[in-house]
Formats: sequence, structure tokens, C-alpha cells
Amino acid sequence: MRTITATELRQRLGEILDAASAGESILIERDHKPLAFVVSYEDGVRVTSGKEEEEEIARRLRALEELTRFAKEWRRERGDADDGMRAAEWVRYDRDHRDDDK
Repeated sequence: MRTITATELRQRLGEILDAASAGESILIERDHKPLAFVVSYEDGVRVTSGKEEEEEIARRLRALEELTRFAKEWRRERGDADDGMRAAEWVRYDRDHRDDDK
């Protein structure tokens, strides 16, 4: 991603538009502060349509499902039974029994 100033944008608008339409994302800054992005039409439609957000949600849900599957498989392989202890109880148990291993 290229960063340019607002003045540069005014001076080189045609070149910047060509680069953006070719797929480059360009950040416009004024006084070293982000002001706007110039992106291709396709990228703009994807962002404003919410498609990108939906894809991110779907990706995160797939990751959670994979972690859940991994945890179940790991417990089954280790022979661990789920005795209903919550995370805080596991932390307390680990803290209280840590010295037993020494």
C-alpha cells in the first residue's frame, strides 16, 4: 500500500486513479494523519456491501469449529474426561497442585 499526501493526489490524480483501478490501495494523508483511501471500484463495492465483513465472520466461525474439533480429539487421545470444571477451576487446580510435581 502506497501512502501519499493530499497535495500529491491533486498533482498526480490521473496516475493515482490508474494505480487504484489496477488494484493498488493508496492511503491519502494530510499533516501525517490518515485522511482517505483510494481503492479500485471492486474493492470499494466489496467493502461497502459488507461482503468482506461476512467473509471475516465466516472465517472466524470456521476457526472456532476447528479448535473445538481439535480439543475434543485431543481429550479423546489423552483419555481426559470432561469433569465439568470451568477454566477458573482449572487454573486454581493447577496453581494448587503445581508444587506436587517438584
